Amino acid sequence: MSDLIEKSFRELYPGKKINFISTLKYSGKFKGYNAKVKYTKEEKEFRLSSKWKNISKEIKIGLIQSLLNKIYGTNVNTINIDLYNTFLKKIPKFSPKTKNNPLLEESFNKINEEYFNGLMTRPNLEFGGNNFSTLGTYDHGTDTIRISRLLVKNLELLDFVMYHEMLHKKLKYKKTGKRTLHHSKEFRELEKKFKVKNIEKKLNRFLRKQRFSRLF
Repeated sequence: MSDLIEKSFRELYPGKKINFISTLKYSGKFKGYNAKVKYTKEEKEFRLSSKWKNISKEIKIGLIQSLLNKIYGTNVNTINIDLYNTFLKKIPKFSPKTKNNPLLEESFNKINEEYFNGLMTRPNLEFGGNNFSTLGTYDHGTDTIRISRLLVKNLELLDFVMYHEMLHKKLKYKKTGKRTLHHSKEFRELEKKFKVKNIEKKLNRFLRKQRFSRLF
């Protein structure tokens, strides 16, 4: 058993017997600081992004303890988990900015000035595919906003989706018990401040037209 996993388990569940074999592996296949665990009752394999190799042992313990909470359906909090969550929220500051697109940068700058007083630092900006179901995403681990290429056809809607993803970058997420909230009450209230009236209705109409045109 990995010493790091054993220490994580014992500090998370003091007095509980360890009755499984565990391994800890690093992989270059993950984006950013992602990690996952494959497990059965008898064996647990923790796979961490290779970026975790040089991160503080105390923060890695928090990561492993967070994964253990998911495995066992518990909600135990520790100092290490707090350190881990604090580290995650600071990742965007240190993520390299290697991806950009002139159209997305223009939208980002416009929204930044109008809604964020020009104070938000530019993340990586890139287009995804012509996706209907996922119009935009914000990847916290790599500080990347990705927008569906479908929105090139309507720049007003592109700006709205950009604003939505920039709110994710600003507000990050909130932990409430076992749940991780990405669309909190604060998020929804700020989203409503987008200055174009009925923008969500316009977005839905646009998507219906695009789907219809695909059929014919």
